[in-house]
Amino acid sequence: MNHHWILSMTVGVPFLGALLLPLIGGWSERIRNGLALGFVLAALAGTLLLIPSVMAGTTLSVSLAGFNLFYADTLAVFMALVSALVGAVIVLYSFGYISHYPWRNEYYLMVVLFLGAMLGLIFARNLLILYLFWEITAIACWRLIGFFREKDYVLKADKAFLVTVFGALVMLLGFIMIYHQTGSFDLGRIQDILQGQPISNLALALILCGILSKSATVPLHTWLPDAGVAPSPVTALLHAAVLVKIGVYVYARLFVAGVMIAPLWHTVVPAIAAVSALVAAGAALIETDLKRLIAYSTISQIAFIFLGLAIGNEIGLAGGLLYILMHGLAKGGLFLCAGIVEQNSHTKDIRQMGGLIS
Repeated sequence: MNHHWILSMTVGVPFLGALLLPLIGGWSERIRNGLALGFVLAALAGTLLLIPSVMAGTTLSVSLAGFNLFYADTLAVFMALVSALVGAVIVLYSFGYISHYPWRNEYYLMVVLFLGAMLGLIFARNLLILYLFWEITAIACWRLIGFFREKDYVLKADKAFLVTVFGALVMLLGFIMIYHQTGSFDLGRIQDILQGQPISNLALALILCGILSKSATVPLHTWLPDAGVAPSPVTALLHAAVLVKIGVYVYARLFVAGVMIAPLWHTVVPAIAAVSALVAAGAALIETDLKRLIAYSTISQIAFIFLGLAIGNEIGLAGGLLYILMHGLAKGGLFLCAGIVEQNSHTKDIRQMGGLIS
C-alpha cells in the first residue's frame, strides 16, 4: 500500500469535492449531499489508513520537484482524525438542517473546502504551505458565518475575517523571521539547522499573535461569540471540530513537538491561557444567548488546552491532546443539539426556554 499516495489523496479529495459539488448540486441535490458526505468520509478513511504506519514510527512525506509539501506523524494523524470525524457528523446533520435555506450549493462547497484546508494545514511540512491553508480556512469561515446574507451577519463575518487574517499576516512575519534565522521554511530542515537552539523571541511573539487570534484567546476572542449567527452545523464546525483548534495544533507542532523556545515562554503562554480561561468562563456565566454562552465555554476550554500544551512536557501534551478529542466530540454534539432547540423554540434566549423536556 502506497501510504504517500494515500496522504496526497487525503488532502486532495476534499478540494476535488469543493470543485464538483456546486456543479452536481445544480443537477441533483440528493446526489450532491451524498457526495459531500462521501468526500469527507474518503478523507476520514485516508486518515485511518495512515494510522498503522505512523504508529510504527514511520513519518510519511509528500514532495514535488524536491519541494516538501506534506508529512504525517502521530500528532498530525491524530488531529486530522478528530477533524474528519467531526466534519463527517456535521455534514450528515446538515442534510436536514440546511435543506430549507437558499445557497445550499455554496454551503457544502465551503464546508468541504474548509475541511480540506484544515487537513492541508495539519499535514503541511512547509511554513508557507501552512500559511496558505490557514488563509483558506479564514475565507471559508467568512463565507459560512455570513451565510444568511443579512447585514448583521455579514458584519460579524467580516469581523471574524479581519481579526484572523490580520493575525495570520503577523504570524507570516514570524515565519519570515524564522527563514531569516535558518534559511528555510521547511519544518524538518528548520529543526535540523537549529539543533536544539531556540528561535528568536520576536519571531515566537509574532507567530503567537496569529495563533491566539485564530484560537479566540482573550483579548482576541470577541469574533467567536459573534460567529454564533452562523447555521448551527457551521458553529459546531468552528467551535468543536477544527477552526479554534488550528492555533492549538500549530502551537503544538511548532513549539512542543518542533523547535525549542526560550524558557520564559513556558511561563508567559500558560499565564495568557489561564487569564483567558477565567475571563471566558466568567462571561459564560452571565450570557443569556445560547450560542454565545457555548462560545464563551469554548474559549475557556481552548485556553485549558493551551495551558496543558504550553507547559511543555509529555503529561501536558497528552492531556491537551485528549482534551482536543473530548472537546471536539462533546462540543460538536452540544452545538448540534443547540441547533435543534433553536429551531423548535424559535429563540436563542435561554430565559425563554423553560419546559423543553415536556
